[in-house]
Amino acid sequence: MKRERKAAHLDSNVKGSGKQREKTRVSRTKGKYNQVLEVSKKTKMLWLFIITVVTLIAYYPAFDNEITSWDDEFYINDNPYLKDLSGENVSKLFDFDTYYMGNYHPLAMISLSIDYAIGGEDENGNIDPFMFHFTNIILHILVSLLVFWFVFALLKNFNIAVIAGLLFGVHALHVESVAWISERKDVLYSLFFVASLVSYVKYINNKKTGFYIISLVLFSLSLFSKGQAVSLAVTIILIDFLKKRKLSDVKVILEKIPFFALAIFFGLVAIGAQKESEALVDEQAYTYLQRIGIASFAFIQYVIKLILPINLSAVYPYPDIIGQTIPGLYYLMIIPVLLIAGLFFWLLKKGKNILVFSIAFFIVNIFLLLQFIPVGSATHADRYAYIPSIGFFILIAVLIMQMIQKKEKNKMIFYGFTGFYIVALAGLSFMRSDIWQNSETLWNDTVEKSPNSVVAWNNLGSDKDKKAAAAMEEMRFDEAKRLRLEAIGDFSKAIAGKPDYKNAFYNRGVSSFEVGKLMKDSSLIVSSIKDFDKALEQDAQFPDAYHNRGNAKVELGKLEAALKDFNLAIDLKPNEPNFYANRGVTKGKMGDLKGAFEDFNMSLSIDPNESAVYSNRGKAKMLGGNVSGAIADYDIAVRINPKNETAYFNRALAKQKSQDLKGALEDFNAAISINPKIADAYYFRGLLFLDLNNKDAACNDFKQASFMGITVAGVLLQQYCQ
Repeated sequence: MKRERKAAHLDSNVKGSGKQREKTRVSRTKGKYNQVLEVSKKTKMLWLFIITVVTLIAYYPAFDNEITSWDDEFYINDNPYLKDLSGENVSKLFDFDTYYMGNYHPLAMISLSIDYAIGGEDENGNIDPFMFHFTNIILHILVSLLVFWFVFALLKNFNIAVIAGLLFGVHALHVESVAWISERKDVLYSLFFVASLVSYVKYINNKKTGFYIISLVLFSLSLFSKGQAVSLAVTIILIDFLKKRKLSDVKVILEKIPFFALAIFFGLVAIGAQKESEALVDEQAYTYLQRIGIASFAFIQYVIKLILPINLSAVYPYPDIIGQTIPGLYYLMIIPVLLIAGLFFWLLKKGKNILVFSIAFFIVNIFLLLQFIPVGSATHADRYAYIPSIGFFILIAVLIMQMIQKKEKNKMIFYGFTGFYIVALAGLSFMRSDIWQNSETLWNDTVEKSPNSVVAWNNLGSDKDKKAAAAMEEMRFDEAKRLRLEAIGDFSKAIAGKPDYKNAFYNRGVSSFEVGKLMKDSSLIVSSIKDFDKALEQDAQFPDAYHNRGNAKVELGKLEAALKDFNLAIDLKPNEPNFYANRGVTKGKMGDLKGAFEDFNMSLSIDPNESAVYSNRGKAKMLGGNVSGAIADYDIAVRINPKNETAYFNRALAKQKSQDLKGALEDFNAAISINPKIADAYYFRGLLFLDLNNKDAACNDFKQASFMGITVAGVLLQQYCQ
């Protein structure tokens, strides 16, 4: 194999700055020049520092961001692997049939667990999001520095590398990948992806097998972080092309076999993960021509937003989910795509290899994400442009440097414009990072930008429902009612946009049920059952829908029907403690104390830290005549949750029955101090005061209980307090 010929010419007109003069080599390509600067280590370190600082400033607001309701809760709050980095769990994560949230990404999951181990929880027992955001930002900065390193190693042009690194670091289209905790997989796979490219370039430049092995190992790590890394196998062929390696050479071909073998294997794993999560949309929903139109529209949107990243949104919905049609604009986008394709082949013919490489890098890495096979409910997404944007930024940087070479006298103008553009991008990223502050700011921004986004309306409603649940715990009932009614409206908008949206039906059912209980409005509870029915029409294997439909039926007194729903839920999801707990409550109401006791025990065997279940088991023991056993369960319940007013109330009744009147009084007082609206607590405390010969206190309690609707309290009020 012939040694590759390197053209190198000194240009005496380029001067260095400071004491050390920079050497400049200029390589000719058909009469055109590309400056190649060899700069001092000090200069390199300075610009690496600048890239770091500018990127850090651009993403500074994200340090203070919260955990959002868009997948973050599943990756952080409800992640069964987060708090347990045991060898068993780590081993399970690496099993190729272990998927989480529609992805196979064990390294991303482990990195989140490490963040939790470091950051822990705040003083209220909530997971502190700071460490997760901190790591995402640091990873993004490292990727930005690697982009600089990759471009410099590839082109040996310092200025192009600096511009590409800065553009990558501060671009607002990357905010989604960085500010969204759930996209840890994006920044982590990209770290290994770009590092692998750097090693591959080093292998070609230095002809050392060690760099090839390192590149392959880093590629494997990237694949273990996110399946999207498969595109690297094709990307390294583009590097071969740019480096003028003979692509048909046996050695060059053999080099690619391990990369493509890994890419194919992990690609199949990724498809399996997506299918299991139902992220893949039915291909037959759109015709082949429609898919081309959607892909063309998405491609041009990426190009536009890479040039000017404004009106960014968390979701870019399909234009007509119901009718599954697309507007003429989508088909028109085929024209600029064809023009770009024509430009690409013209540049290839003209030997503009760097420009060809840049465009091809972008296309190769964005191609699989253009919705030829629809995934999810969006035509495109900001996060998909993370790695592909490297090619685009190389293209921009090369064009800027070519203009400077052609217009040497105006180079300060070009540099000034470039600096202004980078600062503007940093400002847009700063503002966009703040949009990701919390769920409310994110989804309000999304529905404003994309009012047809059913996902946004559903998530906005879910966020309000979550806040309503918190308000209920703090006895802010009016606020809880308002929030849940607003949530019902949001879910209804999601359903209007997608009449088969099972999650929106389910969520609306939950909100209707909760607000129906609060308002004592049976019509809302009936409505919730209809919503659960609709959700189950879309997915008959939806255990949570059966469970909550059972809860609604219990509220309406339909205990037998509720029991059937709980049984179905448990059959589908046998390790969910709440299912057993609520079935136990239902059995208790039906007089099956033995069955109730068995279900409570089963629930506690799965989750031994649930206060309400101990309280309910205590009640079952109480009804069975085991007063001391009941008190023991109530003791555990209040120890786990000192704000469990029901456990205090029931323990008070048990203590009263066992003649511990002082203890009973203390528990009644505790229950009322936690929730002053427990009418029964006033009534039974009034009876206790009568036993304690405190008539005045008894009369005050009977008066309060009567006012709150306890009829018998009014009778006692007339009997003892006239």
